[in-house]
Amino acid sequence: MFRDDGTINMVIAALGGEGGGVLTNWLIAVAERSGWWCQSTSLAGVAQRTGATIYYLEFMRRKEGEHPPVMSLFPAQGDIDVAVASEIAEAGRMISRGFISPDKSVLIASDHRVFGITEKSATGDGSVDRELILEMGERYARAFVHFDMSEIVQRHGTVISGALLGAIAGSGALPFEADCFRSLLSERGSAGANLAAFDESYRRAKSGGVGEYVPEEVSPFTLPAVSSPLGARWLPRLADLPEVLHEMAYHSVNRLIDYQDEAYAEEWLARLLAVIDRDADQESCSFSCEVGRHLALWMTFEDIPRVAQLKIRPDREAMIRSEVKATPDQPMTLAEFFHPRIEEVAALLPRRWGESLLKSDIARRWSARLLGPRTLRTDRISMQLIFRCLAGLRRFRRSTLGYAHERNMIDRWYNAALLAQGQDRSMAIAALGGMIKGYGETRHRTTSRLMQILDYLERSPDSDSCTITALHRAAMNPDAVFDPSVVLRPSPELA
Repeated sequence: MFRDDGTINMVIAALGGEGGGVLTNWLIAVAERSGWWCQSTSLAGVAQRTGATIYYLEFMRRKEGEHPPVMSLFPAQGDIDVAVASEIAEAGRMISRGFISPDKSVLIASDHRVFGITEKSATGDGSVDRELILEMGERYARAFVHFDMSEIVQRHGTVISGALLGAIAGSGALPFEADCFRSLLSERGSAGANLAAFDESYRRAKSGGVGEYVPEEVSPFTLPAVSSPLGARWLPRLADLPEVLHEMAYHSVNRLIDYQDEAYAEEWLARLLAVIDRDADQESCSFSCEVGRHLALWMTFEDIPRVAQLKIRPDREAMIRSEVKATPDQPMTLAEFFHPRIEEVAALLPRRWGESLLKSDIARRWSARLLGPRTLRTDRISMQLIFRCLAGLRRFRRSTLGYAHERNMIDRWYNAALLAQGQDRSMAIAALGGMIKGYGETRHRTTSRLMQILDYLERSPDSDSCTITALHRAAMNPDAVFDPSVVLRPSPELA
């Protein structure tokens, strides 16, 4: 699978913290031990999932008495023999950049997903189509070796570089013996875990290296047994709901009680029961499920007390330590970025005070000096005490301006969905609840656009579900100015 004359050109894309530089050094060491020249360069990306670092390597066989060759510093389209990606979306970027050629390129990738910043921040479904990338890999690469290497390294307690090295060795894309790879790994740190991941990945690649994607089987949801006074009060009531709503209702009630109190969950359940009575499909309860889940998420909107509540959770430090792979005895500092605005401060105040604050030019001028972006060390005791005080303000939430503002918008959306004529129109309005995302400017944009759509529907009560869906789709574009009358205006060609 490799040529013996000229160079073998390899490009590697790895995310921050995945050991891309270590993998490159391993390959260089293996090449030198095998009697080959190897030159490498790298183009640094940014940490974790906002971008990958690209490593470029060229291999050339050593010849007796030959001076070290001068090789290229950058990968070129159509000239890549081996492309390696630590995650399937990076393999898609390899293809889109023109690095993969059907006549020469071997593409090796872990086919798990790590969602990127742009995917997570998209107001709609911004996720990359994994199946499309797999199809493109089969079409454009001479050979496509892919399976879930992330799962392998998680079991063996190491990072993905060891599994990628095994896949490279097992694919036969490089002219180096497997024992040379193994002997190198045995000399380095974490030899046991890396060797175990290497061997399993090597066998997978050697046997064809195509991992068929099988979605994880999800067992039908069953309400848990009563084990606390809280469960004794709520589980029998949830059991009386249609079975298809049990999972959604169980998680919603838990979230609402954690967010506020049981009375808050009672209010949500009463609204859900009213929706169930109006649901035209009593078998699937699709309308009830759509309204119920969006309503629960919206009612638990993220204000300052909620953010503070999440920051002081006992399991949060353990989660962060797991993500950065820090042991319990290692010291860890945590700095977080905050950007408080005057709107968030006003939302904490009683309605009349908050409205007065927002109308005051003097208050806005002072807020520009006192507020704004800042970094806080949330691992310090002083900040934890401040967060505990802020989290305690949730008991006053129902009297605040922010609660009144959110409640007014929730009521408008809920009533529009509940009173809509026809199941299709009801479902389309219910789906509008999924527009509400984020906080700060993103939150303001999504909620204001939803209110614009509801304003339009009040003026045009005969709008059908297709019209509502078109408005929904247009409103999800954060870069466009949204105006329902412009969105629905016929084009000159069709007028």
